[in-house]
Amino acid sequence: MPPTRSSDAATSPWWAARWLAVVFPLLATFLALGLWITLSPADTMHVLREGGPIEGLTEKMYFFLAIALWFSPRKPDEWRVTLALTVLLVAAGAREMDLHKALTGYSVLKVSFYLQNHPLLTKLVAFVCVASTAAAAIYVLRNRMRSLWQGMRRGEPMACSIAVLVITLVITKLMDRSISVLGQDFGLHASASTVALVSALEETVEMSLPMIASWARLQYMKLATCRSRLHKKPPVWA
Repeated sequence: MPPTRSSDAATSPWWAARWLAVVFPLLATFLALGLWITLSPADTMHVLREGGPIEGLTEKMYFFLAIALWFSPRKPDEWRVTLALTVLLVAAGAREMDLHKALTGYSVLKVSFYLQNHPLLTKLVAFVCVASTAAAAIYVLRNRMRSLWQGMRRGEPMACSIAVLVITLVITKLMDRSISVLGQDFGLHASASTVALVSALEETVEMSLPMIASWARLQYMKLATCRSRLHKKPPVWA
């Protein structure tokens, strides 16, 4: 009798669960609800403040993962992908620290920044940083998008975790803009309690992003090790 999906799941190691990465944003959601229920709106926003414990932990995890990539096994010719991922992780950590506003107090991610009367050197530095991040993202997409899509269709654990990462990222961005869009575009002004709830969800779920990325990396390394043992060859890292 051919193996079934249930029998495969029963013999799979714990790290090979396809959608286990969903646990991270779910736990973050419970944390957000716990903060919102137990604290007043003002105290909740204080915990979520810029440079507070939630954002501080998020940015540190991004930087830690960027460093850890260079200490984990990889193929010698895969340094470009590692470098591109490092740029993206550092950029994410810098974004959490609001460094995109550090030069002038205005976001360098907006086109209007480059049209305003800022010093030319400031614009050049900002453009190089933004362009480097965009180039890194394009490089990763061009070199990994097809294999990730095929892996997700096959139900490979790491590919499924990356899918969870992307979906979670989109959700956090939607939550980040929801209150201001409702107020500016529709004239619907949320109460302090609603603002605190949405902010708590956005910040804590955003904190799960580097956790999901770390989990996907762990799954990839475990899978490479298992394949090498199966074929009795050294692991092929990427």
